[in-house]
Amino acid sequence: MSPLAPEQLARALFGAADLLRGKMDASQYRDVISGMLVLKRASDQPGILHLPERARWSDIVGYKGKALGHVLNEALWELERSNREVLEGVFEALDFDRRVGRAELSALVDHFNHIPLSDDDLEFGDVVGRAYDLSLSAFADSAGKRGGEFFTPRSVVQLMVRLVRPQEGQSVYDPFAGSGGMLIQARQYIDEHSGEGTYFAPFGQEVNGATWSTARLNLLLHGITNGSVLCGNTLTDPLHSLEDGHLRRFDCVLTVPPFSMNYSETEVKHPERMKYGWAPGQGKADLMNVQHVLATLRPEGVGAVVTPHGVLFRAGAEAEIRRGIVEDARLEAVIGIGPNVFHGTSIPACILVLRGTNGTPADQGGQVLFINAEREVVTGRSQNRLEPQNVEKIVGAFREWADIPGFSRVVSLNEIAANDFNLNIRRYVDASPPAEPPLDVRAALSGGVPRSEVDAKARKFHVFGISLADLFAPQGSDHLDFLGEGCEATAARIPELAAVRERDFINHCSAWWEGTESRIAELAGSGKLLMLRPRLMASFREELLPEGILDRYQLAGVFAAWWSERHDDLKSLDHRGSFGVIDRWATADGQRSYLPETLARERVLDVLGDDLRSRVERLVAAERQGLVNVYRSWGDRYATSLTDLERQSEDAAARLSARLEALGYTGPA
Repeated sequence: MSPLAPEQLARALFGAADLLRGKMDASQYRDVISGMLVLKRASDQPGILHLPERARWSDIVGYKGKALGHVLNEALWELERSNREVLEGVFEALDFDRRVGRAELSALVDHFNHIPLSDDDLEFGDVVGRAYDLSLSAFADSAGKRGGEFFTPRSVVQLMVRLVRPQEGQSVYDPFAGSGGMLIQARQYIDEHSGEGTYFAPFGQEVNGATWSTARLNLLLHGITNGSVLCGNTLTDPLHSLEDGHLRRFDCVLTVPPFSMNYSETEVKHPERMKYGWAPGQGKADLMNVQHVLATLRPEGVGAVVTPHGVLFRAGAEAEIRRGIVEDARLEAVIGIGPNVFHGTSIPACILVLRGTNGTPADQGGQVLFINAEREVVTGRSQNRLEPQNVEKIVGAFREWADIPGFSRVVSLNEIAANDFNLNIRRYVDASPPAEPPLDVRAALSGGVPRSEVDAKARKFHVFGISLADLFAPQGSDHLDFLGEGCEATAARIPELAAVRERDFINHCSAWWEGTESRIAELAGSGKLLMLRPRLMASFREELLPEGILDRYQLAGVFAAWWSERHDDLKSLDHRGSFGVIDRWATADGQRSYLPETLARERVLDVLGDDLRSRVERLVAAERQGLVNVYRSWGDRYATSLTDLERQSEDAAARLSARLEALGYTGPA
């Protein structure tokens, strides 16, 4: 039997949820499935937890003389009592007897009995954790508005972790931990950049008891057992403190606090955190949470916190808080990620990148980077999302501290001060599509296309090997004429004109892959292949960027999307070699693999390379179609001039007059 992949185990967990759906809400069957999963995993894989006799799965399946709900409760109690350091309080609210009927419990036990969960049955060591995290996403979708209380979309989590870049040996803290996704992603980032097995001890706090239990369990199922995730209200009573009573500080803080929560100043312990002032309490705790992040960063630390856009521009006390944060160089970047990205709210959100008391790097001179990524969000049916290429562009602009028209801009402290410390992103970066140039009156009256409009787009045509002579005939120094074949005929020829350069570019991409295959093959089975990502992306971009057809962000984006989609194939290649990848493909198709190892290696590299090349082909084709659209837009504006319209009108009038005369109608005398 082929080992279970994360998506296969996730489907099995969804199947368990289907047995309960409609009988309880998502948060309740989330807890029931979590308990079942831990019991089965602990029994199937000796050593991950101390397993008392009464918690063994074989005893649960073979129960006699007691109600099944009671048997399951006893098993969980015994498991928790034997593993207090990692499970104490996690299943306190779960009672199988009260929550689930006998028929459903029996069906659940039978369902889990057919899911093998030992390490030998799993494709990777983190399969159980990843499948559980996927199921949390589905539970959040089912929970609607309440889903946002415990689950942050993983694309946002990945973006924030990549902005902060936690390193091996650093402390990572999430003061509003939810289901623990931020801490887990930080661990995965460190593993993929420093190697698996590096030391990692996360810290977190969560006010909701059920969500806190989910976070603890999520960390456990990802193999993280040495963290400190506590239950309590972070704003009023932060629990991570030193022996002298001072709050503990961390290298990295990553968090998504509840939006616009209420608070009372008199209930807040450690008021020294609010160095920059107090906002009104009614629904205005956002900047209080930001100040908590600032207060818990080490002097050289970096943090990222999600807030609603209101914190950027609300007046009064909040404006003074922003002033203090900006003047102390504690704010490095403001990144707008658009509306309807988070479960349970459609309001637009932003990410603030913050610095410890040492402030932003000296070479940034107190400036703030604004990124307007609202157009980088992919519109979904019920919720918008960030795709890997969107995340890559945001991270690239941040790391390069880049000015990109309509996307990002470095803004001086003086300009922010002149705007009364209003940080509204659109004030600094307008992401609206560029307006069309004003209609050229001369061209509209007499025909032709303004040379200035063509010159502005000429470079993009040129990189596809298309000259102005291929598209226009000369007409004086300031205008060009459409060719005699007509605008539409010329537009239809553009793909043919671009074909040579397009083919050369794709061949160049193929050549890069051929030169890269050996590096990937050499690392297959080494456990180090995933660490190759930054170098491969840089090589890919540097190799193809001089061609000019795709820009650096498009190249990085297409590579990022390919890597993300093929991540598990690459991980399987890294751990099980080429045959492991062939095996997972065959299993996904419901087939068996017969390829020997030598042919498997060739097949895997061919499929991976073909996939990357096809993605590049689609992106290049979209760019070429953009040229067709530009040319047609000139036709819409200028192909028919006023002179042409007058001539057509005169010709039509003459034809009508001739026809009437032929019919014997001579009109009035």
